[in-house]
Amino acid sequence: MKTMFEKLDAAATKMNSFVCVGLDPSIDRAPINDIAAFNIAIIDATKDVVSAFKPQFAYYEAMGIEGFKILEKTIQHIRDVAPDHIIIGDGKRGDISTTATAYARAMYEIWDVDIATIYAYQGSDSVEPFLKHPGRGVYIVCRTSNPSSRDIQDLIVDGAGDQTRVFDRVAAMADRWSKAQNVGIVAGATFPDDLKTLRTRHPELHFLIPGVGAQGGEVEQTTKAGMNEHGRGFLINSSRGIIYASNDSLNFEREAQRAAALLRDQINNVLKSQ
Repeated sequence: MKTMFEKLDAAATKMNSFVCVGLDPSIDRAPINDIAAFNIAIIDATKDVVSAFKPQFAYYEAMGIEGFKILEKTIQHIRDVAPDHIIIGDGKRGDISTTATAYARAMYEIWDVDIATIYAYQGSDSVEPFLKHPGRGVYIVCRTSNPSSRDIQDLIVDGAGDQTRVFDRVAAMADRWSKAQNVGIVAGATFPDDLKTLRTRHPELHFLIPGVGAQGGEVEQTTKAGMNEHGRGFLINSSRGIIYASNDSLNFEREAQRAAALLRDQINNVLKSQ
């Protein structure tokens, strides 16, 4: 049986795309009032030029019970129209072992996502329950794309002279867990030097890379820093840059498709030049 990240690389190869669409809908920004219909339209418009979708759970939780119904319908629609695509459940879960066990069951057995985003702040207790689900995967939050991430992630660990930072330690932990081929890390495009360093130190890890586009990450630099020696091993996520490419109710699907295809082509052009 293929591991989760082998499936992801296979999906990226099949679609010739390392693009993940972040499904982060907000009634305040969506060009139509029906969020379920909006998501379905975005999925239908982009599925031929991307290899993964990433619903951010917070946006659905903010809509209450109706939001959960929309999330369920969104995930089911992806399964129906893009069965080989990877679904990343971006809930950034993290807690002690018993609660982590419940979180893992919810993400994989109830919501049926392929990969869950999680925190490892509580150490192995918060990670290992997610590793007990064969065929599923996790992205451990490591180097995030927001400016204030430096407040914690840049702190020096152990006071050693080798300048090991918190995010370096998280990546090293992920590397140890990744022997089962079901663990990757979240590493933001807005810190390209750190992204490059992480790839050098952890050539086998799979990277989920947010921060391209609206947050300022640059595609060429990010692709070169994030890819492994085989030109794979990464996904670049774009949320606002794709789903809100247009606020016109008459053409938002077409513009979303165009934005996703442009990002795909930019990434592929970099890969071809290596």
